[in-house]
Amino acid sequence: MGAQRLIVSILLSTGLMAGACAWANDSKDLKNVKGQIASQQQDIQAQQRELKALQQQLAEDEKAISALARKLNQTQNKLKDNERELARLEQEHQSLNQQADEQRHQLASQLRAAYQNGRHDYLKLLLNGQDSSDIDRLLHYYAHLNQARADALQQLAEIRRQLSDNRRRAEQGRTRLKELLAGQQQQQQSLQQRQHERNQTANKINAQLEQGNRRLANLQQAASHLEQQIKAAAERAERERRERERREQERLAAARNQAGPSGHTPVVAKTQGSFGGLAKGSLPWPLQGSLLHRFGAARTSQLSWKGLLIGAPAGREVSAVANGQVVYADWLNGFGMVMVIDHGKGYLSLYGHNQSLLLGPGDRVKAGQAIALSGESGGQDKPGLYFEIRYRGQAIDPLPWLRRG
Repeated sequence: MGAQRLIVSILLSTGLMAGACAWANDSKDLKNVKGQIASQQQDIQAQQRELKALQQQLAEDEKAISALARKLNQTQNKLKDNERELARLEQEHQSLNQQADEQRHQLASQLRAAYQNGRHDYLKLLLNGQDSSDIDRLLHYYAHLNQARADALQQLAEIRRQLSDNRRRAEQGRTRLKELLAGQQQQQQSLQQRQHERNQTANKINAQLEQGNRRLANLQQAASHLEQQIKAAAERAERERRERERREQERLAAARNQAGPSGHTPVVAKTQGSFGGLAKGSLPWPLQGSLLHRFGAARTSQLSWKGLLIGAPAGREVSAVANGQVVYADWLNGFGMVMVIDHGKGYLSLYGHNQSLLLGPGDRVKAGQAIALSGESGGQDKPGLYFEIRYRGQAIDPLPWLRRG
């Protein structure tokens, strides 16, 4: 019996020790796993901070590019105006030269005629003893010729003055043109440098998104932010519209009171050409280029395109598709330099990935007016334009609204 108890005691103690060892090993493994999780979380947080910093840097770069591109666009427009003015001055110069030649020929003819008349008529009058009336008549004729010559000389002097003024303005125009060209070259160099910095930042962001497989989450976050901005812009536009209507009602009420019982109520002209009043298939394309992605096409396994992606070279003018008012113009993560135009009756149009925005919030626009320059802002690797049409906050297919061909 004593031996059996000893054996049982040894077995029990051995089992407890084995269990304790196993528990200790499991506890150590759990601690290692928790340590690895904490380390990965720290890595993820560090990557998120780095990604956020890169996105902020991208925003700064692309906003700077937008300002430089807008300035360059203004300079190019001034250059075009200056070149047109120089061409007009050149035509005016040629016309003035032609007038001067005509005046010189006319003056030469008059001088020859006066010389011929002077050689014969005066001599005949003196030798033949003509009466005073004939002499007075001929002297009056000579006086008329002299006045015509004086007028011709005065006109020639005026033409020469205009020619001198024309030359002076042309020289000033050429000087301005040279200065504008020099400024344009400097702006282009600054733009190229900033674009190089932007491309480096965009490449780092894309590498981070690919490395961490966070592209879907980033797109979803960007889309959510865009929805918030559009909603806020639409609400601001609606408040402003109601405020305008209220002021208009007050103005009409004051006009009726001032006109009295027999007065006529002023007729308020309705705004023409609003987006909602235009037929489908009649809107101009915002940008001429190749259609890269259509509305509804798969963007990822879980996301689809809510607009059109149109490929085109950077710096090409983007046009408004209809009359309206700019309600948003700023940089958005994932969409770059974005402009939203309110066309009334619940319709909005959105223009993204621009290199530069040419207008700001509150500006009125007309259909076909240049509002932006195409680009690749928002981290894109190909230049072009992202275009949406929204009705009451919901994205709709833009293609049926745009002109075919």
